[in-house]
Amino acid sequence: MGKISKSIRAKGTLIAIGILFFSCFVSTAITTILFLVSYDKNMNIREAHGIFSSLMFLSFFLCVALGSILLYTAMRKITEPIIRISDAAKAVSKGDFSIKVIQQSDDEIGTLAKNFNLMTEELNNMEYLRKDFISSVSHEFKTPIASIKGFAELLQNKNLSDEEFRTYTNIIIEETKRLSHLSSNMMRLSKLDNQRIPESVKIFSLDEQIRKTLVLLEEKWTSKNLTLEIDLDQISYTGDEALIQHIWLNLIENAIKFSKEEGQIFINAKKFTNHIYVEIKDEGIGISNQDQARIFEKFFQADLSHSKEGSGLGLAIVKKIVEICRGEIQFVSGLGRGTTFKVHLPVENE
Repeated sequence: MGKISKSIRAKGTLIAIGILFFSCFVSTAITTILFLVSYDKNMNIREAHGIFSSLMFLSFFLCVALGSILLYTAMRKITEPIIRISDAAKAVSKGDFSIKVIQQSDDEIGTLAKNFNLMTEELNNMEYLRKDFISSVSHEFKTPIASIKGFAELLQNKNLSDEEFRTYTNIIIEETKRLSHLSSNMMRLSKLDNQRIPESVKIFSLDEQIRKTLVLLEEKWTSKNLTLEIDLDQISYTGDEALIQHIWLNLIENAIKFSKEEGQIFINAKKFTNHIYVEIKDEGIGISNQDQARIFEKFFQADLSHSKEGSGLGLAIVKKIVEICRGEIQFVSGLGRGTTFKVHLPVENE
């Protein structure tokens, strides 16, 4: 902004000097022309000098008046965009992020207007995401709370059978777990959004970590009679062990969730010179082309039939962790053909 202010002052100074020289030149030229037209050979030097002085004063006065008008017009042309940008900034300060500044010039003011419009566009996107996030959070909390409230009210009926009592209490317990899981994931994602590097770095066995993750999820994959095809290199990895485990927990749990009964899940992990490659593949329902662009968005759930089993935050958490580790995550999917997630984590050369 300082450079732009200096540029504006410099332009104003140049314009003022230019108009001053212009006024002097034009007044001298007009005076000379008028004097030559009115000159009489019979005039003495004093009379000629008097006429020339009067003409000079009159023409200079007129030129200064004209120059002032031109200077005012020129300075207004310079300051008007600044005033528009200033007014637009006041509107932004009041929460109006849809405002745009129209300025087609290629100078510093044009650059300022372009950057201002870019800023308001980003702020508008952030405001949309904030509202969408609040709406999603409200919806995600509202559903289980309404369910808990409804079934708690049913429990007040003293004529319930033992089976109905167990059913209602189990639903309340499951919805409570869902709320707890949602709160934990939101807190975790909020923390990750403000994290740039791994916090606790140490050497650990990544292949053993994946095996432990499978043990943690054993009840889920055995209940669907899934077959696991595992091919893991012996991998020592330097990183945040707790953070990395969330990657495998979310990806493998998703593979289990969306697999068909008696299906297969393939898990491969390979270590290369400068990176580690982990592939988790299922033969489940897959992801439609329409939904693939949004699967890493917060609260987005492609398959609504499984919405009660998750909060739509898992893949957002995975992507954020991979970014913190300076890695990449990719996927290949198609409806009815399953989904394959590919994680690349960089390693330091030994």
